[in-house]
Formats: sequence, C-alpha cells, structure tokens
Amino acid sequence: MAALKAKPLLKFADESALLAPEGAELVRELTGRICPVIFVGDGRAGKSYLASCLVGTEDAFVSSDSAESVTEGIDAVAVPVDGDTLLILDCEGGNNAMAAIRSLVNVFGLLLGSQVVFVANGMATEQALQTLGVSLAARSLLRLDESCKLPEQELVFVVNKNTLRYEGSALEKILQQQFDDPGRQELRDTVRECFPDRSFFTVPLMGMPTFDESVSALRSHLVARRKPLEMGGVHVTGRHLAGVMELVVAEVRKSQQVNVPSMNRYVIYEGFLVPLTQDLTEFAQSQLPELSDYDPRLEERSPIEGSLNRFDQACSHLTCEALKREARQLLSSKLWDLWSWLEAKNEVLGNEIRDSVQETREIEISNAKALVGGAGLLREVVVTKQLFREEGRAVLHRKKGGNPECLPWKSLGTTVTRTKEFAFDSLPALPKLRGSLLKTSPNRLRAMLRLLGVDQQPRVCVVQDGHFMWFDDEGVSTKGQAKGCINFLVHRAQIRKDVAAETAFVISPAEPHGWREPSSFTGDARRSFCFDACDVETCTQWVETIAEHIRFGNLAAEQMGAALGWHVKVQKPMLSQLDSDIQV
Repeated sequence: MAALKAKPLLKFADESALLAPEGAELVRELTGRICPVIFVGDGRAGKSYLASCLVGTEDAFVSSDSAESVTEGIDAVAVPVDGDTLLILDCEGGNNAMAAIRSLVNVFGLLLGSQVVFVANGMATEQALQTLGVSLAARSLLRLDESCKLPEQELVFVVNKNTLRYEGSALEKILQQQFDDPGRQELRDTVRECFPDRSFFTVPLMGMPTFDESVSALRSHLVARRKPLEMGGVHVTGRHLAGVMELVVAEVRKSQQVNVPSMNRYVIYEGFLVPLTQDLTEFAQSQLPELSDYDPRLEERSPIEGSLNRFDQACSHLTCEALKREARQLLSSKLWDLWSWLEAKNEVLGNEIRDSVQETREIEISNAKALVGGAGLLREVVVTKQLFREEGRAVLHRKKGGNPECLPWKSLGTTVTRTKEFAFDSLPALPKLRGSLLKTSPNRLRAMLRLLGVDQQPRVCVVQDGHFMWFDDEGVSTKGQAKGCINFLVHRAQIRKDVAAETAFVISPAEPHGWREPSSFTGDARRSFCFDACDVETCTQWVETIAEHIRFGNLAAEQMGAALGWHVKVQKPMLSQLDSDIQV
C-alpha cells in the first residue's frame, strides 16, 4: 500500500480544464467494479490527509499545514478492496480564499462519486453547509431528461479537527432546522433531496486519544458501504469512466454544461449495448446453417427470435428504455441483414430444377366415319376415326416445390389415328375360343332328368368378337346357323363357376330386368345358361375368356351409346361367318 501515490486527474491551465494523461490512464486501466469516493469540502480542512488514511498510507495524497491550497483540481488513487476498486478522488477546497473556485470539480463529484465525503474544518457550521451548497449548485450545469438520473450517492459529512462534542444525529438536526430565511431553508431542503442516504462522523485533532479510532471508523464505514458506479443499470468500467471524464471536460469547456443523456449514451449504449449487439450478431452468424442445397425448413432455423430474447435477458436490468429500444432495433436490423442474405441464397438454390418431366398430348385435326372392317362379326359396325397431331412439352419441378412450371407445347412433327370408340381397337387382340361343352337344357322335363344325368346336350361353342355361340352337330357339319347366341354388346351378362360342379360355369343376365332382346336363344328374359367343360382347367379358360369378352361388350356399348342399335344386331350367326382357325 505504501507504493500507492496519487496521480493528477483534473487540472487547470489558465483556468481551462484538462484531463491529466496520468490520471486518465490510471482510470482507463481499472478492471472490475469501480467504487468512486470523492472528498470535497472546506479548503485546508484536511481532506487530503483523510483521503490518504482511506488509502492506508499517510502520504498517498500530498497534504500540508500551510495556508495555501495543496490540492488543485482533482487527484486520484485506486485501491483494491475485496475484488472491487475504491477510486479515491481528492478535490480542491471549495472555500479557500487562495484557491480558484472551479465548478467542474463539483460536477465531477455530482456525476462520478457514489460516496461523497464532505469535510468541514473544525465544526459543523452554517458556512460549511453553504460550502456544500456551492458544490450542489453545480447541478445547474447538468442537462437531464426524463430517462436520465444521477447516480444514487451517500453523503458522509465529516467534521475534521473537531474539538466539540457532537452526537451522531448532529447533521440531521442541522438539516431539520426551520428558518424564515428562504435561502437557508432551501439549502437544507436541497441537501436532503440530493442525499437521501446520509452519515455523520467527527475526527479530532491529530494526536488526540480518539484520533486513530475515529479515522478507522470512518475508513471502515466507507469500505463497508462502498457502492459500484452505475449508469442506467450498467456497471461503469475503467475504459468507460475515463471516456465519461473526457466527455464531461469537453462539454464544460465548450458550453459550460454537461449533457447527462450524452454521457449515459456513451456508457450504456456505446459501452454496453453496442458491444452486446455485436456479440449477439457474431454468435448468430456462427449459428447460421451452411447451405449447399435448398432447405425447405430454413425458416425453422432462424436465429433472430432467440438472439432478440437473449438481448432482452442481458439488458433486463437497464433503466434507460429508449436506449434499449434503439439497440434492439440495431440488433434486429443486423440479424435480418444476415438472414435475408441466407434466404436469398436459399431462394437461388430452390429455383434450381430438381427434375424435368416430358409430357405429350394429342390435338385432333380431323375425324371421319369408318367401318371396323375385317372378317369378324362386327365388321359392319361404323366407328369414328380421329386424326391427332402429337405435341410435347417439358414440365419443370424446382427444388423449392410449388406448382410445376410448364413450358409451351410444341409439335413433335408426328400424327396418330385413334378410334373414338377405342374399345374396338382391342377387338383384334381379344382371345378367341372354340370347343365342345355340355349344355344343360332349360326344358322342365330334361331338368327332371338331370337327376339321372341324361339332360346334358353336347354343343360346339365359340367365343369371338364379343359373342358366345353354340352349335349342334348338324350346324357344325353344314356350317349352318347357331342354335343360340349371346351378344355381349347388347346382352349385359355376368359369368361365374357353377357352385354345384367345379367343371361347369353359368352365364346369366347382369341387369335386374333380365336379357334385352332375348331373340337369339330360347327361354325367357331371365334364363341362365349352364355349360360343363368336364375339366376344371378347361372350365377356368372358358370363364376367363368369356369374362374378357363381357368387359369388351360393356365398354363398346357404353362408347357407342344410342348408335349401338343401328350398327349391332342381335342374331344367330352362321358357322361360316366365324374364323376357322379359332383355338379348340
């Protein structure tokens, strides 16, 4: 502690204030919480000596018993205390007739001291109180607004070189006195208003029995009640405090006023909020995803909301709402700049083509009526032949999704002919079948003989062109007319295997009212036809083939509509009309 020596902080040259480089550097290098204690009061009252006692060494500040002022301006010493730093500021006397009264010294005390130690010389007099009032008068140099408040300060009123007996409540009694003199009353009101927290100490003449005890009590009080300097809820760092001092000196030299909002802006906004926004912006930037391909869920990875929440938490203790709003807007703007760039990149990636599909279509050029032709049973049926031009286009699917992008249709330079009733296009490919089956007669007598197994009639059956026909031996030998025919274009039919015989199948009407135009076979409109193939595999082949012709007949009838009756007749074909190479 003996090595601690005061350094000049605020000095004057030709009554012009300047911040001494040595003291400014001392303040700038301070770390941790800074607790400023500023000594003001009567000139030649022993302030420097008491300040040295607080440091712990008697010669930390220069002191003398001469009549001339020893301290000019402000000197400073920094003392570490339990992780904090006591920044002790020794100010020149305010009532020394031989010292220039410089209001800037008092401004420093009002702005920068969390503890203000006022030292009165010998006794607590009205003159001492007026000297304190002169210091408080420097408030007129401070320009405040609703968002800015001066730091909370404790007034420690010390009567040094005391020879009188004072009670601990002496200061309160002095301040509570009532006077008709408005000036004296206003002085007391001002002290109470500026310093809600007040303490009173006395220190006897050096060498008196209680001197060391009194100095120790004062020092213990100041150390125990130390308070870190804050502005708007932000602990002021050494770098910021030095900057504030430079700002105060510059503003007083320029306009004889100190703009406290500007000072708060320097400490809170530039010293705390701006670095906070920079840190959060850098952290958010480090969290941005690396995009090598389109990310459809990019919005879910935005760091903006989380960063703003972290900002709100980090500065929830600040009291200057206007500065917080300004800094939050700054942070939001920076974050959106980062995110907008990433969104733009994602948009570029999303517009890349994921795949391309080729589509074709047919545009009708002309149509004409024509016969189905060929040698089959439906050769005289008239259908519509359509001529189409073939066109193609590319359909683009982008990575970001959305509706596909269709390029214009272009002609492929080819044409194709289609049958409007396209069921007839499948006619040549329909399977044909011919073979011998045993047909069950509908005759009631023969039905009775079924029990004896003598009711089955051998028939040659043919499936061709949507028709199922059966012939007897005479018809086969003479290539004559069929005994019966089911035309699946006219007769809506259904087929199933016979539940009573696994080698037999049954053809029955599919419509509730039965067969339409049942003139090509015997029996009524609701008659079912049963045929036995005498073999399970052969029966299955007949069922599958007939079922395919039924489907053809249904589709062809649907597509022809009313024209069906004009072109498709119900008849019993001749065997000579059928293909001779049908599979047996």
